[in-house]
Amino acid sequence: MRGAILIMENTSRKKESASEALEKLKTGNQRFVNGESIHPNTGAEWIALAGRANQRDYAYATVISCSDSRVPVERIFDVGIMDVFVVRVAGNVLDHAEIGSVEFGISCVTTPLIVILGHTQCGAVTAVTHALHGREQDDAIHIPILVDNIQPAVERAMAKRPD
Repeated sequence: MRGAILIMENTSRKKESASEALEKLKTGNQRFVNGESIHPNTGAEWIALAGRANQRDYAYATVISCSDSRVPVERIFDVGIMDVFVVRVAGNVLDHAEIGSVEFGISCVTTPLIVILGHTQCGAVTAVTHALHGREQDDAIHIPILVDNIQPAVERAMAKRPD
């Protein structure tokens, strides 16, 4: 799966540096790609720790990811409980609630790194593309909100690559 990652540094508090956090994610991703995942920090002791510890002492990245089932963040980066603070939303678009969640990751969980994880074959982006090409879609009541947020990016991409 091809994807794109946009990285920004959170300088509000020092724990691991953004570079160290990024290196951890890259190392975990390489294990995943090689089929050598170790699934760290997932045992009973970590489950118990999560019930009593503050995630701000452990989480080293805020990851913004699509809700798509093909992008399981903890698996892709081979991380465990309390390693990453994840915000997932279809189409990777941020509205008020998602922006608030990202702000929480930065200011309350104090992650030194923000990662925006993109991916190929996004179902939400595909649905918007189909709608813009006039193909009928069966929208639920709140899906148009996602469409409105994704549509400008899809229109720009279609203008550059009409195929």
